[in-house]
Amino acid sequence: MKAKSGFVLREVGDGTVLVPTGERVVDMNGMIVLNDTGKFIWERLDGSHTPAQIAQALVDVYDVSLEDATADVESFVAELGQLGILEDGPAAN
Repeated sequence: MKAKSGFVLREVGDGTVLVPTGERVVDMNGMIVLNDTGKFIWERLDGSHTPAQIAQALVDVYDVSLEDATADVESFVAELGQLGILEDGPAAN
């Protein structure tokens, strides 16, 4: 899976927001505030990483359990999917 084009990450103060651009502005109602985990996952939604690979990367970087990392990835991806921000990519499975 991968993030659709039309979104950019911006650092605002101490946080990170996902900002829709172009045609996506019409589809979205404002920005999406991301925590560090959300930012980490977003940066890997490029079509070359599977959810399992992203979860393992979370384990490696944040020293969390694979179970927690997998749950975080699944939850974040589900939220983005509901917002219509994701598309299938070569690494979706």
